[in-house]
This record gives sequence, C-alpha cells and structure tokens, in this order.
Amino acid sequence: MADSGVSCTVRLDRKSTIIPARPSQPRQCKLCSSDLQILGSSSEGVVYINCNDTGAEFVEALAPELGVAEIMADNVSPVVQQLFHLNGALNMDGCVLPLLVVQIKNRHSHQLFTEIVQRLLKNVILNFFILFDMQATKLRDGLALGLTVNHSVIGGTSLWHFINCWAQLCRDSSSLTPNISLPPLHTRSFGTTPPINLNLHHHKIEKISLSTLPLREKMFHFTAQTISKLKREANQGASKDPKISSFQALCAHIWLAITRARGLLPTEETTFKLPVDCRPRIVPPLPSSYFGNAIQMVGTSIKAGELLGRGMGHAADLLHCIISGHQDANIRAQLGKAPTLIEMDKFIPKNCVSVGSSARFPMYENDFGWGRPIGVRSGWVNKFDGKMSAYPRREGGGSVDIEICLLPQTMSALESDPDFLFSCSH
Repeated sequence: MADSGVSCTVRLDRKSTIIPARPSQPRQCKLCSSDLQILGSSSEGVVYINCNDTGAEFVEALAPELGVAEIMADNVSPVVQQLFHLNGALNMDGCVLPLLVVQIKNRHSHQLFTEIVQRLLKNVILNFFILFDMQATKLRDGLALGLTVNHSVIGGTSLWHFINCWAQLCRDSSSLTPNISLPPLHTRSFGTTPPINLNLHHHKIEKISLSTLPLREKMFHFTAQTISKLKREANQGASKDPKISSFQALCAHIWLAITRARGLLPTEETTFKLPVDCRPRIVPPLPSSYFGNAIQMVGTSIKAGELLGRGMGHAADLLHCIISGHQDANIRAQLGKAPTLIEMDKFIPKNCVSVGSSARFPMYENDFGWGRPIGVRSGWVNKFDGKMSAYPRREGGGSVDIEICLLPQTMSALESDPDFLFSCSH
C-alpha cells in the first residue's frame, strides 16, 4: 500500500458491557440457504444466530493526532483499518466473536454514545438480527464510525437499512415513541433452509488472510457528466439498441483500464465479477426491506486481447448480458446448490476485477443528529488485487466514487493511463 505519510495510531482507552433493556425476540434466528452460501459450510445440521443477551462490548479509544483529511485522502492510508475494531475477522469467526462491539474515541463522548448505543440495543438490535461491530472514533477534528458486519447474516442493502434506521432513532431520541420508518422483514425466505453445519470442531480452522500481497488502495471520482459520456460511448459500440446502464458503462471502462495496466498477454484470460440484488428479480419479488442476504455473484471471462481489441461497447455488452440475464430461473438454480466451504484465495480467478458495495446504497442519508456524513471509506473487507468498491458521491446527482485495490505496479500504470485519467475528477 502506498505510504501516505500518516503514522497516527488508535489507542484503546477502556471497555464496558451494555446489556439489552429487554430480552431479544426471537431467541434464535435461522440462516437460510442464501446466507449459508456466503458463510461457506457443509455436512448436517442447521445454523442459527443465538440471541443470548449476554451484552455488547463497548470500547472507547483515542486518536487525537488523526484528522478527517488523513482519512479522506485519495491514497487510502493503512490507518483507516484501525477504525474497525474487528478488522480482519472472518465470517466463521462469528461463532466466537461478540454480537456487537462499540468503540468510542475520546472519553468526554462516553455518556453521549452510551445513550446512543443503549437506544440502539433497546430499539434496533431487537428488530435487526446482526453480527455487528461498531467503532466510533473521535478524531482530532471529527468523528468516524467504523462498522463491520458478518456477511453471512446480511448484505449491503440490509446493512445500510440498519444504519439509516439507527440514525433515525438517534435523531428522534427526544421522542417518547421513536419509530422505524421502514421496519425490517425477517422472513428469511430467500431460498429454502437445508440442513447445514459449520463443523468447526471437526476441522482445524487456521487464521487466513485473503491477500498477503502488498496492495495499494486509491479512490477515483467520476462526475455524472463523465459517466453519461461513458454511457453514450458504450451504447454506440454495443451490439444492439442502446441498453447499457450508467454503472455498466463505468464498470466496462474500469475493466478495460485495469486490463491495460496489468499488461496482460493477448491470450491471458480476464474475468469481471459483480453482485446482483435478487430482491426485484425473483418471482414473486422480495420487498426492499427484506433483511438478510439476497445477492448473488455473476461473472464473465474473455481473453485480454479480445477485450481490448473490441473495446468499450463489447465490454459493456458482456456485463449487460450477465446482469440482465440473471432472473428468477437462474436465481433459483443457484439457490438450489448446496453451500460449500469456500477457499477465498481460489474463489477469485486470476486477473479478476470484482465489484463490492453499490453506488445505489443510501450512504449519505444517515444523519445521527450531527449532520450528513462527510465521506465513506472501507476497511480490509475481502481486499485483493482487482477489488473495486462503489460509493455514491456526497453531492449526489449520479456522481460515483470508486475505491480500487491493485498491486503497486498496476496502480502506478493505471495512474499514468491518459485514457483512464480523463474520466476522473479531483
């Protein structure tokens, strides 16, 4: 990762435990097949979340030398990882790690945030079943909320649903009867629930990291005007009538740029993978409030020479086909597959570009009573060479931030590619 010159550290101050004001209901929350496919498991049995009300760890810490500017730098500093208390934890660690961890920076904020977390536990956790970690970091000139979720419990749509409902409760804390405007739907009905068991006691589970390679992370900014231009270019080169979406065009543009930066041989294969929200695609459709995992990964592969030779329109065509073609029959076929233990280093193909997060997530709608967020950054969440994460820009209007993670030499080549840089704003 590039040296950003930031050497600040986060120092833990003290810990306490917060107990829910009333018992959680139901006491057990069953994971369904779509959750288990993300968790990775095998053999017999059923996996549940055990809502045992033993309390949530509340952590305070100090970072008086760390400011907003260091966190929001385009060249993402390793210090950002210190803002996530469970940074590096794996999905299967949910068997032993706590339900909720809260980390607070700066002791004078303790009473305020204790009240917030108590309200969270009393009014939200009872309705949102979530293996969740929250670290609130008091910076030199601001506050950073670092949130970590076990992906076998929920996906990004549900995570931001949770965050925005939590923020709503905090804003309405003076109300005698605060309500959630969009309550979560807990049917866990996306696919059947096969007998599944993690079998962690029968196999040696070693602590693994998705990537041990030196990587650089950088934020690239794309205005709505630039994305519209890319969309027009993609549709002009597409094989059929204009149909390429703005995000498909942007993804195609980035796929081409990373493939050039990698300097692949024409015969080498490159793959693009991205998640598809199945809520509106399955029949009957699921409501947006469905709480859990309702995503599936789709992908397409092509030789590097053909991808670069045929250009933007063909790349966007490939992405459009795998996304538009993923409808009810494909979704149910994938749900019918038995979950298996996933080795992440083998799950990611060589020369892959893979999307995480979504520019459609309402990341700037969570106002806890202090105003809208200034920016969004991610921790070491399944980071590997070729991972890109999409965020809406704060100003909205269709502009997008893309966080790209690459090998240092590939990132340097990307940064010097004029065909890519013309599209980035500063």
